[in-house]
Amino acid sequence: MGLPFLGVGLSYRWDLNPHLARGNPGVDWLEVTPEHFLPLTPDSERRLELLAKRYPLVGHSLELSVGSDGVDAPGYREGVKRIRHVTKSVWHGDHLCFTRVGDLPLRALTPVPLTEEAVATCVRNVKAAQSDLEVPFVVENIAYLFHTPLNTLEEAEFLRRVVEDADCGLLLDLHNLYCNAVNHGFDPYAFLDRLPLERVVQVHLAGGITMEGLRLDSHSAPSPEEVWRLLEYVAPRSPVRGVNFEMDSGFPPFARLVEELARARAILQRCGASAA
Repeated sequence: MGLPFLGVGLSYRWDLNPHLARGNPGVDWLEVTPEHFLPLTPDSERRLELLAKRYPLVGHSLELSVGSDGVDAPGYREGVKRIRHVTKSVWHGDHLCFTRVGDLPLRALTPVPLTEEAVATCVRNVKAAQSDLEVPFVVENIAYLFHTPLNTLEEAEFLRRVVEDADCGLLLDLHNLYCNAVNHGFDPYAFLDRLPLERVVQVHLAGGITMEGLRLDSHSAPSPEEVWRLLEYVAPRSPVRGVNFEMDSGFPPFARLVEELARARAILQRCGASAA
């Protein structure tokens, strides 16, 4: 895709704004979620413009629902497009899932049935989103707690088919992968070996909790060591352009987040990742 190398960054959250509003040398770039700024107001647009002056920004939406034929909420896609232009996002991502059924919002990242029909639907919608937003598109593997009995394909094969047929990038969420491996009892490294790692554009790091025997992607803790080992495995095998850490609650002192980024930066440097 010829995308720039951004380095290591954070998912922007308002809780982090005091540490980010004037720039921070430990943070190379920011991922912004359009839904956190919609409906776009003069104030929210001004905040985005200020962030864009200090950091490269990448969009990461929640409601494009690439896994369904649902109808966008009125004005939603236009708002995402406007934010994309304000932020000058160099690529845009969303989840390989569905969040709407018809015009009914589900308010959840719901796994799609892993079928040939769903491959075709996702490919069609990813191509449309990439055309609408006029920017390279990446799809993210999600964490899921159940398998649908409709599945006829394995998840790794499904992911490969979608990104190759849609000619898009992969946003590889390593904590989501770790959660799924724990909850469903598979080898995450064997899973990675079946993915088109040459299409990895972005990597998510995150942490979560274990509750009643399930690993949950709660974005409420630093990355566990298992996720760091997965990054060590992926980095030399992919042309990753950006790694970012996601957190939604339980924020540690900001210096602790910068330490997470420094650890990721060191891994990328050892693997020779650069702007080249």
